[in-house]
Amino acid sequence: MSIDWGFIRLVLFWFVGIAALLSYPVALWGSPLALRSFGAAGVLSFVNVVLGYLAIEYAFQKPNITFLKVILGSMLVRLLLLGVAVLILLEAFGFPALALMLSLMLFYGLNLVLEIYYLQKKVTLKQQ
Repeated sequence: MSIDWGFIRLVLFWFVGIAALLSYPVALWGSPLALRSFGAAGVLSFVNVVLGYLAIEYAFQKPNITFLKVILGSMLVRLLLLGVAVLILLEAFGFPALALMLSLMLFYGLNLVLEIYYLQKKVTLKQQ
């Protein structure tokens, strides 16, 4: 398994860009806790997309059935871990639920786009 540093740089670029673009409005109109929620959501989503990347890299050359099992299984595990992390942030640290969930939705949508882009790139390279 080789690491595609180009994709990791792309993910970092998008996450830093979104964070830079939206941190000021969140800080201006939200509370300091809302800004912390935005940052925590970004970190959780970044870990989620990196784990998804690793699952794709591991399973890509495997047979189709194994590929689907690994990808869907990792998605289930990642969602469960994300849910546990959200519960911990809400209950133990008192993060505001609305700010955390809206931030997670934004970053999770970005995750899906990036993972689909990466899969499409891998399939295109494999066909050539």
